[in-house]
Amino acid sequence: MTLLKKTVAACAVALAGLACAPSHAALTLGGIPGGSATNEFLSTNFGGGAIGPVEGWYGAQLYLSGGPAQITVDYFGAEAGFANSFSGFGGSCSFNHGGGTTFTGGVLNSCVINGVLSGLLDFGFTSGLPGVANNGTNPDNSLNNTPNFFVTLANIPGFAGLDTTLDSSTPGGGLVAWLFFDDGGAGDDDNHDDMVVRLSITGGSVGIPEPGTLALLGAALVGLGAARRRRVGQ
Repeated sequence: MTLLKKTVAACAVALAGLACAPSHAALTLGGIPGGSATNEFLSTNFGGGAIGPVEGWYGAQLYLSGGPAQITVDYFGAEAGFANSFSGFGGSCSFNHGGGTTFTGGVLNSCVINGVLSGLLDFGFTSGLPGVANNGTNPDNSLNNTPNFFVTLANIPGFAGLDTTLDSSTPGGGLVAWLFFDDGGAGDDDNHDDMVVRLSITGGSVGIPEPGTLALLGAALVGLGAARRRRVGQ
C-alpha cells in the first residue's frame, strides 16, 4: 500500500471514529454547581473536607482513542426526586436511582467493560421526568429543563484529580471522565448531582473533540482523495 493510500485510510478511520455531534450541542467550558445551587456530591465530606466547585465541560460528547480498552464504571449515587438511571455499553452496565439522597462518600456500584473499541462511547442517562441525555446527543446547559450531563476529565481516578480551579482552563482529554447528570427537574436547579458516574480507562484515553476537529478531518480526507484521483489520472 502506498503512503498516500495509507494516509487516506488512516483519515477515514479517524473520521469514522469521530462521528459528528448534533448541531444543538455546543461545547462550552464552565463549572458546577451553577449559580447558588448546591451539589450534594461535592459538598459531602470526602476525607474530611468538601470538594468544589469543579470546572469542566457542558455539551460534551466523549470519544475513546487507543482501544480496545477496559473501562471501569463507578456509580457514586444521586440526589434527586426522580427515578433516574444510567446505562450503556450494549446494556451490560446500568445503575438505577429510586429517589432521595444516596451519596456515602464512596462507590455504591461498579461494572467493568472489556474490549471497548475506539470511537463514540456508548452510554446515556434517563431522567424520570422523562427525558434522556445520551453521549453523542448530550445538549449543553443553555436549554432550560432539559436533561444533560457535565464532564470533567482527569488522569487520576481519586477526588484529587477533580479540577477545582476555576481559571477557564481544564483538560480536554485524560484517563478518567467524571459525569455529573442534571435531570432538568426542580425548575432547572443546575446542581448536576442527580447522578454521579466515573469512567476510568485502561488501554486508551477519553477525550472531547474541539468544535473544529471534525471539519478539519473531513476537509483533509476530501483533499487526500482528490490528490489520489489526480495521481491515478496522470
